[in-house]
Amino acid sequence: MPKLTILLSNNNLDALYHALTLAISAKALSWDVKVFVVSQAVAMFLKSSKPKFDMPFFARLYIKLQMKKLKITDAEKMLDEAIKEGVEFYVDEVGLKVIGAGKEDLKEGVKLSGSITFLTEARESDVVLSL
Repeated sequence: MPKLTILLSNNNLDALYHALTLAISAKALSWDVKVFVVSQAVAMFLKSSKPKFDMPFFARLYIKLQMKKLKITDAEKMLDEAIKEGVEFYVDEVGLKVIGAGKEDLKEGVKLSGSITFLTEARESDVVLSL
């Protein structure tokens, strides 16, 4: 089975959508998919908060309205769908500690990992992407 590993380190909307779209698409093709989340992007995978994107308020508002108009699924629903479809999400333990959160703060289905896990998975993957 082909294997895709995605490293998500950017907390902007484009990176998250690309990661989720590619992950869901690869699962539809029966690929094994793992997404590793590091740096500021870790905050997007906490159950207590909505995804926060690195852009001004009016830009976020405009994009939200455009997405609604174009009937594009929001990031939270896409994340839930990806987890349901079997995409594995791993959050960097150090990144989680830096923002003052713990394992219990993660969304359901999101696991902790470290750099060794990412490197092992990346080495064994057919495709590795960094967003």
